[in-house]
Amino acid sequence: MQRLKESQEALTLIYNAYNEVATNPLPPLDIDDEDGLKKLLDTVMNRESISHIQNKKALKESTELRSSIADVLLLLDGCDIKEIKAAMRKATAASAAATEAAK
Repeated sequence: MQRLKESQEALTLIYNAYNEVATNPLPPLDIDDEDGLKKLLDTVMNRESISHIQNKKALKESTELRSSIADVLLLLDGCDIKEIKAAMRKATAASAAATEAAK
């Protein structure tokens, strides 16, 4: 699946960017290991929570990394969130057009 490959490449880039600015680098990344990605997501979320508790600002790379991990996990499960969002926008636009035409 092309979209999965693109998302995994993006995840690798964001992961590397995160590790460059993080005080504690993350463990090695395996983009095909679903359980490893889930653990990585938990780790990133825990670090964000700790930052919040300590009244520190979370890394902007953290948000991007979390989003990218979630995207890859969904794609590994066969769910493409971008397709779903596009379909929802199309349905909303069609509904709005129908409502407007009925006026």
